[in-house]
Amino acid sequence: MTDTRRGWIIGRRERQRQTNRAELLRLYEIAVEEYRFQVQLNWNRAQYLLGFNTAVIAVGAGLIKLNGSRRADPLIAGIFVVGLVSAVMSMSATYMQHGYYRVARDHMRSLAEQLALGKAAVTTTPGMRGVLPRRLGKMQTILYTLFAVVAIINVIGISYVLGG
Repeated sequence: MTDTRRGWIIGRRERQRQTNRAELLRLYEIAVEEYRFQVQLNWNRAQYLLGFNTAVIAVGAGLIKLNGSRRADPLIAGIFVVGLVSAVMSMSATYMQHGYYRVARDHMRSLAEQLALGKAAVTTTPGMRGVLPRRLGKMQTILYTLFAVVAIINVIGISYVLGG
């Protein structure tokens, strides 16, 4: 093989490697955008779910206060049942949305490794840095706890209305 041909082959491989790196960088940019989208969407969803669950409790508590006769008790208990179901479904939604976040995070991390970005990679959270915080410090755990408290309040509301 001549030096010219060898140089051409090496140049072609180098151009291919640079093209592949450019494509990987573009994919990494898209993965970062997807990761940020998932974080924002999950937070927006969590805010909505917390607001809705809190509103159900407020409506139930308000109706207890206004209830002069016992005839409305089944309706009020039903509102607390809706709140209980909503709290349980909110926990399920939190679990599912965290799965979407994990997929986006892991894909972004994989591309960063392929690009050998090292410390230049996006690592905004402890989980992305590979340092998992204690369970109590995770946003998902905080949301589970809040929804569990909401569920307990709804059970207390049901017991109060039907037991009183």
